[in-house]
Amino acid sequence: MLDMLTWLPENVSTFGEGIDEAFAFIYWVSVGIFFLINIIYITFIIKYRRRKRSERAYYTHGNNLLEFAWTALPFVLFAGIGIYSDQIWRDIKYAELQPNPDVTVEVMGQQYMWHFRYAGSDGVFGHREMKFISSTNPFGIDPSDPNGKDDVTLINQMNVPINKHIQVKLSSMDVIHSYFLPNMRIKQDAVPGTWVDVWFNVDKTGTYEIACAELCGDGHYLMRAELNAQSQEEYDTWINQQYEMKLASLADPNADTAEGTQQDTTQTASNDVAGGE
Repeated sequence: MLDMLTWLPENVSTFGEGIDEAFAFIYWVSVGIFFLINIIYITFIIKYRRRKRSERAYYTHGNNLLEFAWTALPFVLFAGIGIYSDQIWRDIKYAELQPNPDVTVEVMGQQYMWHFRYAGSDGVFGHREMKFISSTNPFGIDPSDPNGKDDVTLINQMNVPINKHIQVKLSSMDVIHSYFLPNMRIKQDAVPGTWVDVWFNVDKTGTYEIACAELCGDGHYLMRAELNAQSQEEYDTWINQQYEMKLASLADPNADTAEGTQQDTTQTASNDVAGGE
């Protein structure tokens, strides 16, 4: 059944198969109902059409058994879908049922980019407050908190190890965005002033799309990022490089790090869209 839904993006998450199976079941049941209803509809048009202009119409109350059947059968169908999908929903949405995360990433949506924040080499996120949020401090990191000094922040790039429990803490800086990972079967609204937990587990290395699935302004089409799923060794190398660059920037605030260059470039592009379109 799943093989026939070839237009779906490749699933690389542990719970994606359950979502695809539920989708495929609902899809093919809907296809069957569509053809059944139209066959009945066409049959009645042909069989009970008026053959003579003088032919009088007649009316019938109907059939109580049929009326009960077409009321009860959809109820049973929807109840079955609900029961079947409940465990899938629990696996995705109930954070208390998930194991402790191996990696936690804070994600902040902003017109028209995604910001990503990793705890520094100390493994502790710096304190954040809404009053500190600005274009240069999208997460509102408290500048007086030493734990936030070494936090790694990136724009439009998220790296994670495969076969690990990834926790995303999601919010928005301005309007409602939607954090959409097609290959993970994840779509979650990012709402200003609210932090929502999302989790996934990637089982295949590769580069995957992160998009915004909520119309958020003129530059909505620009709001795309990359998710790089790496082996544990590759991820460790990458995150250690980020730590080294962060420590270097702290030692020399005037150092031209890749992170600073990326932020300046993306911020300029965002401002051009906001002001020019």
